[in-house]
This record gives sequence, C-alpha cells and structure tokens, in this order.
Amino acid sequence: MNKFTARHFLMIPFEDEGFIQSYEDLCSKLKSENPENFDPELLQKPAKLHISALIMDLKEDPQKINKVCEIMKGIQDEIKNISEGNITYKFGGYGTFDSFKSARVIYGKMLEDGDFLKMEKIIDLIIKSLISEGILYESELKDLHVTKAGSNDNPFYKIQMHLTLLNTTFLNKVLKKQKKKPIKTFDATKIEECIRDEKLVDCPLKKIDFCVLREDKNTGKYEVVQSFDLV
Repeated sequence: MNKFTARHFLMIPFEDEGFIQSYEDLCSKLKSENPENFDPELLQKPAKLHISALIMDLKEDPQKINKVCEIMKGIQDEIKNISEGNITYKFGGYGTFDSFKSARVIYGKMLEDGDFLKMEKIIDLIIKSLISEGILYESELKDLHVTKAGSNDNPFYKIQMHLTLLNTTFLNKVLKKQKKKPIKTFDATKIEECIRDEKLVDCPLKKIDFCVLREDKNTGKYEVVQSFDLV
C-alpha cells in the first residue's frame, strides 16, 4: 500500500471474557512450549483483538470523520435487521495470508456459517454506504483489500475476514526501538503445529467501533471515535 496511509478503521472488537481467557490460554501454551521462531512480541494484545471491517485514509479531516459517524448511524437499523439480534464468531481454524513457511500474520478464521454470512452482508452494506456518500472510491478498494463479487450493476463487496493473533508488525515495533533489523516473514511451521489442536471458544460480537489506528493509553485498546451497535 505505497500511496495509502491508514489512520482510521472500522472494526469489530472481541471483548467477551470467556474468549479473552481462551486466547490467553493459547498465548500461555506458546510461551511455555516456545516453538521454533516464536517470539512473545508477535502476539496481539488481548485488549486489541478484533476483526477489521475496513481501513480508511481520512487524512485527519474532521468533516470526513464526522461523515463516517453519520453514515454509520444512518444504517444502524439495517445492520440490526441483518444481524437478527445475534452474531457469534465461531472458530474455524488458523490461517495465514501466504503460507506458514513464510508468514507475516497468523489469524483465526471465522467458521463460514450463518453468522459469517451476516457479517459479510453487513460489511457489504457499510462499504456501499461509504461509496455512495463519497467517503470511499472504487479506485481505492484494491488498496483497502476489498474485493468485488457479482456484476458491476449489482456488486457485492467482500473482505478477507480474519482475527489477527500473531503479526510481524507487533514484533517489528519492538525491534525498531531496539535498533534491530525488522523481519518481513517468519517460518511459522512449528508454531502452527503447537497450536493446531487448540480451539478458541465462541465469541458473541456486539458492536462496531470506529477507531484511530493508535493506542488509547488509558484503556490499552485502540482509540475509539464512536461505537455502533452490531446487534
């Protein structure tokens, strides 16, 4: 994403205590078994677990930021109609964008069930609404990792839904402070073997947060501009 600077994003936070405990158990297993190429700094902080719906470059423009909030408020009823009062993330295994031999990210997949389809419809609705209001443009969707299914007359916008668990970006922030060379990828074969049989528990998803891509020092979470109901 050479020309694109992400500063804001819409995301679905994972805040259920049972799920957080399940993730922390997974982290403990990795730390105790310490498989080859594992570094604890690769791990996502429990307070920041989320699925990204969409990243955006709003150029810190307050009018655009307010517009996104207005658009999200305007589609609240439609979102709730799609969710039908419940969306639960069910764990569908571990994945990586490339291969476990050459990984940047290890993520939790969402089981492709009825709730997954609800999430897809909600994300399509959000993207269409942002395009129709001039916040997003078709020309930048590729940089935003959005793909288009269907026809031009009746498109369906999709993202690769993933729950990031380990990421080289987290480790590279630490390496930068230590003035060490960053890593592009790591061989996660042994890490995958270590966690292969560890199943994360179900997590009810309750809201969509519109966030700034920086940490709120008071909460340890991403800095929230505004929250919207998912169910």
